[in-house]
Amino acid sequence: MKKNARMFIAIFLIFAVVIVAMTPAFVTFFAKGYVGRAFDDPPFAFDYFETAQTSELLLGASPTVSSKPPPASPPIPTEGLVFEKEPAPEVVTISISAAGDVIFGGDHARPSSGHFRRIFAESGEDMNFFFYNVRHIFREDDLTIVNYEGTFTYQTRNRGAEFNFRAAPAFAEALALGYIDAVSLANNHSRDYLEQGYQDTQDALDAVGVAFFGNANNTIMEINGIRVGLFGYTAWHDTAEMRANVTRSINYLRDNGAQLIIAYFHWGREKHYRLHVSQQPLGRFTIDSGAHLVLGAHPHVVQGIEVYNGWNIVYSLANFSFGGNAFPFDMDSFIFRQTFSFIDGVLQTDNDSEIIPVRTTSVTRYNNLQPTLAEGEDYYRIRRLMNTLSTELNPSGVDFNPGFWTEPEEYAEYESSEYNESE
Repeated sequence: MKKNARMFIAIFLIFAVVIVAMTPAFVTFFAKGYVGRAFDDPPFAFDYFETAQTSELLLGASPTVSSKPPPASPPIPTEGLVFEKEPAPEVVTISISAAGDVIFGGDHARPSSGHFRRIFAESGEDMNFFFYNVRHIFREDDLTIVNYEGTFTYQTRNRGAEFNFRAAPAFAEALALGYIDAVSLANNHSRDYLEQGYQDTQDALDAVGVAFFGNANNTIMEINGIRVGLFGYTAWHDTAEMRANVTRSINYLRDNGAQLIIAYFHWGREKHYRLHVSQQPLGRFTIDSGAHLVLGAHPHVVQGIEVYNGWNIVYSLANFSFGGNAFPFDMDSFIFRQTFSFIDGVLQTDNDSEIIPVRTTSVTRYNNLQPTLAEGEDYYRIRRLMNTLSTELNPSGVDFNPGFWTEPEEYAEYESSEYNESE
């Protein structure tokens, strides 16, 4: 009896030891949800040995090295994901065309007024007539600028000057039909018919959607999302007062968000192909003060173009559609074109410029106020003249426009000295 009791106790103790040893494996087994799975199932085998190893660590025994590979990372789903790319820079260009003096109507006390009425009558009173031969150029650009050197008014009382120019307000439509977008009124004829005539001119331009600027009027136009500032002055001399006006206009335009600033001066001497002493220093000062293009008119003949600190100073654009004289001694002119580039709103310093030679008439015997693209000998004569005058202003050499400074051999005998005006 006692022997059987001792045997029973021994079996009980062995069974207890086995139970204690197997407890961690069973806990893991039930926690992982393997109930009901075969004990020889591989996941159970791996979990058992992993748990046994953990038990050995807990008991202070030396761990056995498992041959189980580390679990693989789950794949990252890519379906439906949008991968953002670096945004491409925004590139914006603005092409500008500029031309010289435009006068409609003429001086009603002189024969030029009758000449204007006759030309208009011969055209069938067609407002498209004046810019018909050049408007395709102006239609293609983003901004066309001219100097309107007269008034649109019915006023008869004038300032009593040697020449007083006026046309009926209806003639402002000719500018719009010619795709002219803005005009400078900074000249010595915009107030020929006093303040009332000046106001009538602005009202006529407003009525046809043509912008205007000059004198105390600084204008900002938004073109292709870029703010373009325009200002102008009549500047017979380079004075401290004139420089203060220039600085004030540029600061005003900058403060109001202008990203491109263009100046248009009425300056120089009539019938002189070379500069008055005041033009170059004032033009350079204007560039140094923040303008990106300087245009000029008043001499009624062309003058050279200077590339100063990377920006253009076009000293004289000459006449264009000029009702002030039926027989001007020089009917050569040109359209100046420049394309400005912006990258993410920042103006670039590239100089993409050209001139388009023009005759201010479409006939040879007189001025019919219809500027026409120059051809043949006229074309190369104007280019050669601009070559001569501009080279004098850029002694280090001009990088203005590929091919601008060359001409066919048959015109090589042309002597530019005939344009050396007497002082």
